[in-house]
Amino acid sequence: MSSSLTKFSSLIGLVAVGSVAFNAMGTQSDVDRLEAAELRKLVADLGHEVKDLSTEVGKEKYSVTITTGGFNVPVGIEIAPSKNYIWLTANVGKAEASTKFEAMVKQNSKIQPTFFYVTDSGNIMVGLPMENHHVTPAWMKKCLEKISNDVANTSSVWSK
Repeated sequence: MSSSLTKFSSLIGLVAVGSVAFNAMGTQSDVDRLEAAELRKLVADLGHEVKDLSTEVGKEKYSVTITTGGFNVPVGIEIAPSKNYIWLTANVGKAEASTKFEAMVKQNSKIQPTFFYVTDSGNIMVGLPMENHHVTPAWMKKCLEKISNDVANTSSVWSK
């Protein structure tokens, strides 16, 4: 075999082996994402009292209260229907004519990836998406602290 053909054959072999290894390992969602019960346990193991907001299979949602900056922030925790994200959310009130929407949008650039949004039912929410991929206790703790600190630090734009 010529030198070029040998190199090409070796490269094809490596690509094929890599492809088989990737397929054998499965996708990210098959290997290292948390299921609802694991998520609940991870948060409880951080020392939080976890409340079940929904126990319907596939729609599980939990809540913990984080105290920070003079606020007790109830944080909702749930896995997205795609199972690719974990959502941390906090309800900060109802949208009204006096709501400071422009100020909230401006805050989004300061607190991102946390952000303000309004639900179809008119609730003002603060949300923080986390990839459901290699979630460690330390990372979950950091994200819970981030969303609760963001809620406390932006109270001037959402509180009445």
